[in-house]
Amino acid sequence: MEPGDPIEVAFSLPRNSAEKILELLEAEGRAGAVVVPVKEQFTTTEAARMLGISRSTLMKLIDSGEIDSVKVASHHRIPAPAILRYEKARTESQHRTAKALEEFAHDAKEAFQNNVTFGKQS
Repeated sequence: MEPGDPIEVAFSLPRNSAEKILELLEAEGRAGAVVVPVKEQFTTTEAARMLGISRSTLMKLIDSGEIDSVKVASHHRIPAPAILRYEKARTESQHRTAKALEEFAHDAKEAFQNNVTFGKQS
């Protein structure tokens, strides 16, 4: 049996735990590494660091509803699944943008080549 060979596993878990495991497996597939949150909620500073953005940008994302948060007293806490959802959406958006840019560049190159002539025209 090789490390990449599939195996079949069957067990019962509470729905919440199963959803967390599936989210982690999706993250592993996207990033190539397993990201295991050590807790269920993170401070805004921790979440911002994990996402590679500033805390003020994170607060704007929370205020706009792009990232879910919960209030603990007067402080925001970011649930681990909310961080994963935002990162997944951001990655998908980056891929769509790159594809659109490639298509635009290809179309612009074709349009330029179709409008350029060399030599004398009769």
